[in-house]
Amino acid sequence: MNKNGLSQNVCIVTTKSVPAAIGTAQTSDAAQILDPQTGSILSANGGASTLKIGAGIGIHSFAHIPFHGQNQQQSGNAYIANCGKSKDDMNAYLIVQGSTASPKWKCRLPEQMDGGIIVSPCGNYIIGAAKSGNCYCWSTFQDGELLRIWSAHYRPVQAMVFSDCGSYLVTGGADGIINLWSLMDIVTDESNSNKVYGKNHNASLSPMQTWSEHQLPITALHTLPSSRIVSTSIDRHVVIAELFSGKTLAKMTMPSAINVVTADASGRRLYLGSADGTIYCIDIDSYAIATTAESAKTIINSHDGDSFDTRGPSYSGSLLEESILGMESKSSESTYRSELRGHEGEVTSLALLEDNGNDLLVSGGIDGSIRIWDMRSRCCIKALHPWSANGSDGERSRTKACPCSSITVIPRDSIESRGGTDVFSSGSARTKQHGSLIDLLKPLQRFPKTQNQSKDDIGFITTLVQHSGTCNGAIATQKRTRANPKPASKRTRTETPMDSSSNQSNDVSASLASENEKLKEELASAKEKIERWQQVNNKLALKLKKATA
Repeated sequence: MNKNGLSQNVCIVTTKSVPAAIGTAQTSDAAQILDPQTGSILSANGGASTLKIGAGIGIHSFAHIPFHGQNQQQSGNAYIANCGKSKDDMNAYLIVQGSTASPKWKCRLPEQMDGGIIVSPCGNYIIGAAKSGNCYCWSTFQDGELLRIWSAHYRPVQAMVFSDCGSYLVTGGADGIINLWSLMDIVTDESNSNKVYGKNHNASLSPMQTWSEHQLPITALHTLPSSRIVSTSIDRHVVIAELFSGKTLAKMTMPSAINVVTADASGRRLYLGSADGTIYCIDIDSYAIATTAESAKTIINSHDGDSFDTRGPSYSGSLLEESILGMESKSSESTYRSELRGHEGEVTSLALLEDNGNDLLVSGGIDGSIRIWDMRSRCCIKALHPWSANGSDGERSRTKACPCSSITVIPRDSIESRGGTDVFSSGSARTKQHGSLIDLLKPLQRFPKTQNQSKDDIGFITTLVQHSGTCNGAIATQKRTRANPKPASKRTRTETPMDSSSNQSNDVSASLASENEKLKEELASAKEKIERWQQVNNKLALKLKKATA
């Protein structure tokens, strides 16, 4: 709590699609600022206090860009969003706190980013998860340069998250695979091949660790303290793994498919949003105790009671479980798993606000509703519909086309300082204050910029200048020769730079020709790969047709 008795944090909630305005301005905004303690929508003032990115444009992913080394107002003022009217028309938008012209810029993405866009904890790199299975890495402050494209999965990349130390990236795909990547390997190029082409942006990377515990597409990833990762899938499994050892620490089965996961700061309690509208709360410590009890029960039941149990055959596994857990015979899931019910449809977003024991859980549904849960009483204390005009039943039906896509927790100070009430536009004074920082953020480039190509271009221009300068020098020398003849050795020195420049030009032409051949080979290899996948797909389709016939 702050000095006014309010929560220290507020939330930015976003939706994938925005309905037409229904009498109030805020219904056309894809992002809303929500006070979870009071339930008020802080961005409902209209005018300059709301986010304007265009009519009908929804936000599919929303990420904060940190400015380290700055004060709180400077470190919470920039966001990058993956926006568009449909999945086939997606752009990256830069949203800036204090900007009267929001967004600051938008740029076309190389392809559809099904897994969204995230920013590294250091703020220097932006990662995009593409439908093709590729991942893209951009530099945040180096003119949005596309540093690398690499194949991360065989099918679309569904989820991404950075490790708790920020030095590693974890990706999950529709192929059910989870990969661990080193950020250092992503942003650097150690390959010694094709040096003439400079940095090999499409060079393949090998993951540090790979998990295949899931059988169906990955839906969400979340990092836990001590280098652990929790993953969820459509197959209803929740897996906790250790990043660097690759060990699977726990594997739980839920009653329904899980869409989203979050955890508290200690990593001891998980919150899972499911496809049936239920939020499952998992106590990891209680799960460990229940698992140990089940193991002990199995060991006792596998031995003869008279020879193994010195206290008599009546001391069975069920009594052991009762003595350890202090409960009567009942399902072990009830000891570590509880449920929060209230959403009518799928739960699509979750965020936990921890405030000295006054923890609040904010959940968003596919129907556009936002619910706030008090974790002490485990009750829903507020139900909001940010994208309806007045929250009435008639208007709430309009929000079913506005699924909540993300919930981002931000400090309350970032929107209350200098009299601002909105994170997206709170006055021109703050824009001037850190305009120099914002100016470093440039639109993301769609294509990589080869380093040696840039050098070759500069060298080629230099060569032309040398040609021009040398020719003029030669002409001047010829004029001087007629007037005052000089030894032949002097003329030879004048002609030598021309020969050297000609050789440089030939080397550049050879390099470009070699690069052209390389691109042709890559194109042929890609076509061959597509043909192989088509054959595999046709075989699978034929088997499926026979199985359903």
